[in-house]
Amino acid sequence: MMWLAMFWISLKKAGKAGLCQGQRLTLTILAIASMVLLPGQAIAAPASLQLGLDALQQQDFATAVEYFDQAIQQHDSLEVAYGQRCLAHLMLNQPEQSVQDCSAAIAVNPAYPKLRFYRGLAHYRLSQYTAAVVDLTQHLQAQPDDARAYYNSGLAKFAQGNVSSAIADYHQALTYAADLNPVERSNLYNDLGVAYLASGVKPAETLLALDQAVALDTSDTRAYFNRGCACREQGHYAAALQDFDRVIALNPHHAETYFNRGAVKQQLGNLDGAMTDYQTAFTQFQQQGNLDGAQRAKLRLQQMQQPRQAIG
Repeated sequence: MMWLAMFWISLKKAGKAGLCQGQRLTLTILAIASMVLLPGQAIAAPASLQLGLDALQQQDFATAVEYFDQAIQQHDSLEVAYGQRCLAHLMLNQPEQSVQDCSAAIAVNPAYPKLRFYRGLAHYRLSQYTAAVVDLTQHLQAQPDDARAYYNSGLAKFAQGNVSSAIADYHQALTYAADLNPVERSNLYNDLGVAYLASGVKPAETLLALDQAVALDTSDTRAYFNRGCACREQGHYAAALQDFDRVIALNPHHAETYFNRGAVKQQLGNLDGAMTDYQTAFTQFQQQGNLDGAQRAKLRLQQMQQPRQAIG
């Protein structure tokens, strides 16, 4: 059994600042993991370990941790108990504990499957990008056709500012993407498009990747937002407005989209429309506790409200 855990992060500085005024291009970390780390053959698991595995299958991660605690105290199949507990901690968003458990499992059995993959995800969650790349690279040496490992390695390299290497990893992930479902592939194309946009080169490839993301998941606001930013960057203002309109239709509280749509309207000379969007962005940012965003929107409103200087 597999499931998807997605986490959003913001693109702040990567290769090119100010790609889209006030933008927060969004990425995902894809952590799709086999629910059970045990080898394929059936084994007789001790009671506490089996109860932990059952809880993990039911996505009751806190209960799973309790049973794996018992298994570890009883010294039952330590590499399995530590390995499974690291996954439960990861799904509970407890990356520090996940790193500790993965390391303990590796110490017992360095060849145990997927441990470095999970530890790489945990390192990424802790913003320890170099350690994440090391673990994911070691995992890929043992499993060189793992699309998800390439994808997460690309995310870590992107976070390091190594955009070209991130793009290479995303393409490697696409090479082995046959097992990915449409939403997963959409996420992958989305982040490939963001990386191209951040690199400032290959504008056609940027839009092609984001077009693929939208086609694979028509309900994904991130893909529309990122494509809107790419269209604005390339001067395709009408297309940018269409994508920002789609984001707001799907999520009427997306403050960054109002801000960026306001910027496009301002560039097109629709000053009333721009003012309305900036004001809505300001309100949404305030309601969401985003002080930086609220300040940006307020500053833009103040700039637009200043009387134009007479030209002699």
